[in-house]
Amino acid sequence: MADVTQRQPALVVGRSAELHELAETWTAALRDGARVTLVGGSAGMGKTTLVNAFAGSMADDAEVLVGQCVAFGGEGMPYAAVAQILRELVRSRGQDQVIAWAGAGWESLGAVLPGIGSSPGPSNVERLRLYEAVTLVLEEAARELPLLLVIEDLHWGDPSTWHLLRFLAAALTDAPLMVLTTYRDDELHRRHPLRAVLAELVRQRGTSRLSLGPLDDGSTSELVTAVTGEPPSSAVTATVYRRSEGVPYFAEELARAAAEGVDMPWTLRDALLARVRQLSEATQQLLRTASAAGTQFDHDLLAAVVDTAPESLDAALREAVDAAILVPDDTGYRFRHALLYEAVHDELLPGEHTRVHGRFADVLGQRPELSAARGHDLIHHLFAAHRMDEAFRAALGKASDRSVAHHVALSLYERALEVWDLVEEPESVLGDHPVVLQMAAGAAVWAGEPERALALIEASLRETPSDGDPELLAKRLIIKARALGPLMRPGALEALEEAVALTSSEEPTLVRALALDFLGSQLMLAGRFADSKVVAEEAIEVATATGGAAYRGSARNTRAIALCALGEEEQGLAEMAAAREDSEARPRTASRFWVNWSNQLMLAGRYQQAKDAALEGVELARAKGLERSSGAMLLGNAADPMIALGELAEAGRLVDRALDLAPPRNHMIQLRTLQAVLALWGDRPEEAERILVDFTAALEGRTEQVQFQSELAIAYGWLKLLGPEPDPAAAWTAAQRVLRGPLPHSPSRSWQLGFLAASALGAGAGTRTDRDLLAEQLAGLAPCLNRPVWEAMVVAELTDDVETWRATVDSPTVAAGPAVLLPYAGIRLGRALIEQQDRAAAQPVLARAAERAARIGARLLVRRAEDLQHRAGLGAPRRRSADPTALTVREREVLALVAAGHSNGEIAAKLFISTKTASVHVSNILAKLGVASRGAAAARAHEEPELVGGGAGGRSAGTA
Repeated sequence: MADVTQRQPALVVGRSAELHELAETWTAALRDGARVTLVGGSAGMGKTTLVNAFAGSMADDAEVLVGQCVAFGGEGMPYAAVAQILRELVRSRGQDQVIAWAGAGWESLGAVLPGIGSSPGPSNVERLRLYEAVTLVLEEAARELPLLLVIEDLHWGDPSTWHLLRFLAAALTDAPLMVLTTYRDDELHRRHPLRAVLAELVRQRGTSRLSLGPLDDGSTSELVTAVTGEPPSSAVTATVYRRSEGVPYFAEELARAAAEGVDMPWTLRDALLARVRQLSEATQQLLRTASAAGTQFDHDLLAAVVDTAPESLDAALREAVDAAILVPDDTGYRFRHALLYEAVHDELLPGEHTRVHGRFADVLGQRPELSAARGHDLIHHLFAAHRMDEAFRAALGKASDRSVAHHVALSLYERALEVWDLVEEPESVLGDHPVVLQMAAGAAVWAGEPERALALIEASLRETPSDGDPELLAKRLIIKARALGPLMRPGALEALEEAVALTSSEEPTLVRALALDFLGSQLMLAGRFADSKVVAEEAIEVATATGGAAYRGSARNTRAIALCALGEEEQGLAEMAAAREDSEARPRTASRFWVNWSNQLMLAGRYQQAKDAALEGVELARAKGLERSSGAMLLGNAADPMIALGELAEAGRLVDRALDLAPPRNHMIQLRTLQAVLALWGDRPEEAERILVDFTAALEGRTEQVQFQSELAIAYGWLKLLGPEPDPAAAWTAAQRVLRGPLPHSPSRSWQLGFLAASALGAGAGTRTDRDLLAEQLAGLAPCLNRPVWEAMVVAELTDDVETWRATVDSPTVAAGPAVLLPYAGIRLGRALIEQQDRAAAQPVLARAAERAARIGARLLVRRAEDLQHRAGLGAPRRRSADPTALTVREREVLALVAAGHSNGEIAAKLFISTKTASVHVSNILAKLGVASRGAAAARAHEEPELVGGGAGGRSAGTA
């Protein structure tokens, strides 16, 4: 490559506020953990100039790693920016160190760094393992030296890069790291896929948006001075400002033209081409040829394409670099600005365009080692050269390669489908049109694009002949069901029932095993447990006959859940434990086993076992490099039994962490429901209500997955019974909506709803007829292991006398139930004693109930016990009612640690939460206390020890 020197970047003017904001964000990243900033602006607005200036100011304090998104004909090169960043880390820290940082998932890095491990398969599990490996590498590197990651031109990125960025924004924790991305907001049309990604990113904690607008006239004058080396005349400044409209890059080019004595052009394109046309014809031709490769290109590839003497090539490249058209990098060159590249590329004549792309395709076909994108650039050049047959075959060949990521495969399939009618014998490559539509739909499912998957598979089904291969049709119906599931739309069950009917019951096949397994699980989620059990048992038989261990393990999971729901809980738990070995045949079924196993233990009332199983599942996910993806799904399953055990503060930390990781919608409902429960017991009923309102449709049963309805109804019932505005009738209605529903729910949850319904009746809802109805409903429930707990509570609510409540409070059976039940029962006993005018006996009962509630952090019950004592004149100090400015239990813990001088990172480590969450708590504390700094908050904590439930720096009141 020619020995050339990079031109110094232009000065940054008019962006002091933006630079200050970036500096503030960097300070927050060092103090509190990872931050993401999205810098948007129209073309030429100075995004890269701003980022380069900021990165330059960080050179002594951080390692700056830059990745550039690269597009070929509108299609982003997979993981281009990420690969550049990781390659630089390998270069600076060493390959062995990067592998060590990546942990259990290190081999997955082969997807972006050929030569490290093997290129993984395209499964969703492998994709998540890659994301987690990248996250770990960046975090560990940042702990050695703070990192500033720059990802340029996100609008040219591919879905794989966008999904990874979204994962990073959620998963990065307390590492001193800042991700700075740029994108053109004027490129994002209404349906551009990046719009949805950006919208989701800005909802993440620690992510901010920075929009760049045009310069004012004063800043434009400053820029002209920086370019020309002397203050411009007022006429020149006015002309530059008027024609550029404050767009920095245009203003710079106009100023350059004025300094060189050239008439200032009227458009930015004219300004750019004016500079290019001052070059020799040979250099102009070289630039046009190079532009076919994209914004950046490798020297050896260009040399092979132009077939020019090395001396002549170097001379032309030097001329282009000296004219600030090209900028050299390690192995090649890039156009100084994307707009400059676009202007040059647009100069290619139609025939020239075809020939140049054809030449690139010829070279890459003969020398694939020159491909910067592992074959994707070859496909682009073939399409651009209008060599449709070759392009079509290359695209489908790449898409069907199992090492290709699903997002990439989907893009390639769709590209091939677009030119189907232009290709000779297209069906000879992978199959007919509906087959390729099916393949594209499958890729879309696993890429997390259910809407696109549904459109593709429905198109495939429309073209599938009714008298064709029944198993082929069954496969397509299974894909349709997979697409409908995440969308939570009806039709999945019908599609799966049809798929099963199409497969032969006489000759077992893996397709039938898959269809039966999937149908059984969907019937289970819909509450059709008897049907689910029958289907799962057949799935087990078929999977055994065909050697499908993973399908058998999954079906045994389903059968076990159905058995538990049908009243055979001991047998169901034994069956599920036995299914573990089969379930571990595949990562996906292994993850499903740990989710279901911990959940069934929870429903059986074996809370400690349920917690241990969920956390064991998290550890196994960590060992497989999936802690922050599959492991996140199990955090909610650990939090649920922890609430039952009275470990409310720790459960809240797990829920916060899981929500930080942006889980799929079904897990989001579970986690948000748990969040509402924790808010209620923490005496934040308004927060609980706000959460539950978001899931009204699921609460009312307007979803095929009825499991959510019962969980939401339990949370809603407690809220309406114990909230600031009690509404027993609403609690009764919510419980009855489930108990009267057409489909059965888990017996354990149904008994909990029976208890809440009984409590509502005791509080004045319903009639004597309703009492008879409830008794009938409970008598019809299937047996379950924790029935004695809830049955005792139901009896106490409906009897509502001192003797029954005293027996309940003293009952070891009730004591083995959820931890909130004993203090709740104590409050009910205290009320019953007061109603009998036995205040002397009520006082210690209520004090004991408040003590028990405080021990587990159930501030709602503490308040209710103390308020009841106050109303009865028992001498207990009256606590304030729920106050939106009062500190929560968790905020008291955080304030105690702030007062002890701990940083947000240290607080996060001590409380097992993310630094982002700790930072949010500190901000809330400052707002509630009305102070401006951590020091002022610490001073308040020392002056008013009650703020932290005791001495500053100690454990806050009410924590376990």
